[in-house]
Amino acid sequence: MSQPRSGLLSGLIVGFVATLVCAIAQAAVLLYGDRFIPAAFLTASDGLWAMTTIAFASALLLSLLVCLFRPGSRLLPWWSGLCSAAAVALGWTTARATTTGGRPDLSLERLITNFPAELTGLWPSLKDSWEPWLPLVLAALTAYFLVRVRVRRVRARRASLTPPEDPAPAEPEYRAPFEPLQSPSSPSRPTGDLFTPRDSGQA
Repeated sequence: MSQPRSGLLSGLIVGFVATLVCAIAQAAVLLYGDRFIPAAFLTASDGLWAMTTIAFASALLLSLLVCLFRPGSRLLPWWSGLCSAAAVALGWTTARATTTGGRPDLSLERLITNFPAELTGLWPSLKDSWEPWLPLVLAALTAYFLVRVRVRRVRARRASLTPPEDPAPAEPEYRAPFEPLQSPSSPSRPTGDLFTPRDSGQA
């Protein structure tokens, strides 16, 4: 019987595709979130709580996409956490690269031109402040633990469905050449037993 596949390759591909999808979705929320999200929430703590909530939602979406393929490899939770943090960072960079004067400017030429500079400028903001780390860490931990729970359930279910292996056959009993075959269930009667009554017919 063939062993069930771990789903590592498909999980890696799905995680990469989910990263792009979540990055685009997060950039769209950052660009047009003021149309359906209250302004008081967007401006609270200089937008930290809004960015954290959006990053958490992005991690949930990525975890859902990965878990749909029933992952069984123990490497996929780590990969999912990395992809979730990358999706958040790419979403921020995409939103900044397509913004002009505080307004969205969805131009492919502008995105290609400004994306490298915005991505390079992301590291100084991470190095100078702890606040951008909060959404990144939350997204990574959320995706990691959700996919890990799914992996454990998939592995436990596969283990319950796998039939037990047949025990090894017992080795035959060794007998020396010309040794008569004796049944172990009928041992010979010992001779000279003091507690055995003698036959009355014998002299």
